[in-house]
Amino acid sequence: MKFWDREKEKEELMAYLKSEPNAILFVYGPKSSGKSTLLSYVIDELLKDENFNQSHQVYWFDLRGKLVSNYRDVVDLFFIDEDSYRKLQEKSKNFEAGLLKFFKVELSTKELIESRRIDPFVYMEEELRGQEKIGIIVFDELQKLKDVYMNGNGEDKNPQRPLVKELFNFFVRLTKVLHLSHVIVMSSDTFFIEEVYSDSTLKNTSEFYLVDFFDDETAVKILIDEGVDERVAKKVIAKIGGVPWMMERVLSNGDPMKKVEDLYKQSKARILSFFDEKKINGEDIGITKEVFKKVLENQSLDTQEELIELRRLFKEEILFYDPINRTIRFQTRLDKFAVEEILTKSTI
Repeated sequence: MKFWDREKEKEELMAYLKSEPNAILFVYGPKSSGKSTLLSYVIDELLKDENFNQSHQVYWFDLRGKLVSNYRDVVDLFFIDEDSYRKLQEKSKNFEAGLLKFFKVELSTKELIESRRIDPFVYMEEELRGQEKIGIIVFDELQKLKDVYMNGNGEDKNPQRPLVKELFNFFVRLTKVLHLSHVIVMSSDTFFIEEVYSDSTLKNTSEFYLVDFFDDETAVKILIDEGVDERVAKKVIAKIGGVPWMMERVLSNGDPMKKVEDLYKQSKARILSFFDEKKINGEDIGITKEVFKKVLENQSLDTQEELIELRRLFKEEILFYDPINRTIRFQTRLDKFAVEEILTKSTI
């Protein structure tokens, strides 16, 4: 995704990374709001400063699109043996570029970690201590590790603690206790953020930062700066809002308003498909319509059925829930417009 200037967010994240590590930072927001793009840009900018580059080491673990189902997968995610690392370097001249995606270890060490004869967290802590640099550890979509247990696949009768719990204990030690490393956890899964926020053991050790879509004024200015006529830019943003990937689509070759219409058709088709699936499964679509109406009218949801359906609409990414500010809205403005049309014209 293209990076457009987010001066306020950029300054705040830079200040966080320049300070002494003291808390886990959870960066959350709607899907495709630009969380990874923003943080990647901030880190790249900081690493251009020679002093910062020499005093910090970045580790970036991207779990998007990865299947991590057991302890062995986790070890492969965190660690790479020296030989495999050299082969990766040969494939890409810019492999390191100040950012590591693994902890480098000897093959024999990795085997000891896999066999649980070396604690992976103890090893990582020793590595961070030994390099005499402040660490910056980034996890993109950490919630994908929720179902992984330290003893394997979590199916044992007496499973050990979930990996995520172990990670959080480790993160608290790195930040709040030892001040060895910043830890940034990015997620678009707001249920995961809510679980963390309500966890009493993390309340005094965590901070939460929302990366949202651009406000309309900023979005219009971006389109104008990209060469779009001001009148057209205002019409476009009135329809799509400041959703970065939609703005990119509009800026691609072709008529901007035609692109907006295509995006609207996609949003509407996705929501109609959701209703169709419910009908095929013999489910009540009336409850979905009622939830939509209440969200549109900013009314409270009271029944258990409504709350269950609400959670489903969050998971389907039709609605967005901000657990820190306790707000509910449609994932995008086009989704809202599509639902309004569907309910008004009774096209379901």
